[in-house]
Amino acid sequence: MNGNAELPAVDAARCTGCADCVAVCPTECLAMADRLPWLPRPLDCVSCGACELVCPAAAIRMVSPLPGAPTGRA
Repeated sequence: MNGNAELPAVDAARCTGCADCVAVCPTECLAMADRLPWLPRPLDCVSCGACELVCPAAAIRMVSPLPGAPTGRA
């Protein structure tokens, strides 16, 4: 992932827990935690937007990370 890439953000109120986003992710950077998807490996995300496109509830959108937000880099 480059420093300017967008990452998926999940709207927990809209998410139905279907896991379609996890299934479609080409780099397997998304995972389910209880009933919600999360991004345990943000550096693996290639910002393809497949998760956003496949979400039937429109609960995922691609956003730019906040400056200073943890990225998993040492």
